[in-house]
Amino acid sequence: YSSVSGGTGNLASGETSSVSGGETNEAKGTSASISGGGSGLASGDRSSIAGGGSLQALGKGSVALGGERNIAGGDYAVVVGSLSKTASVDFSTVIGGNTIEDSA
Repeated sequence: YSSVSGGTGNLASGETSSVSGGETNEAKGTSASISGGGSGLASGDRSSIAGGGSLQALGKGSVALGGERNIAGGDYAVVVGSLSKTASVDFSTVIGGNTIEDSA
């Protein structure tokens, strides 16, 4: 039930994962999704990537939006924009140059 639409060199290897557009993206996690961007890896379950380059959404339910070389490594972690940012703590959020951690 995985799907790939458009783009070049994309791979949806996780169960019910999807990649639409972009280049050399891989959705490995269950229900992981990638829209656009390049060289993205969504390996966490229900993780998602939209746009940007070389983004990684590794945690469960993690999200990486835009930017370059950002990593959402914690569960439900979110990274938005900017360069080389890492949200490694669970439920943490990194937006641009600022880091916000939610420990709830």
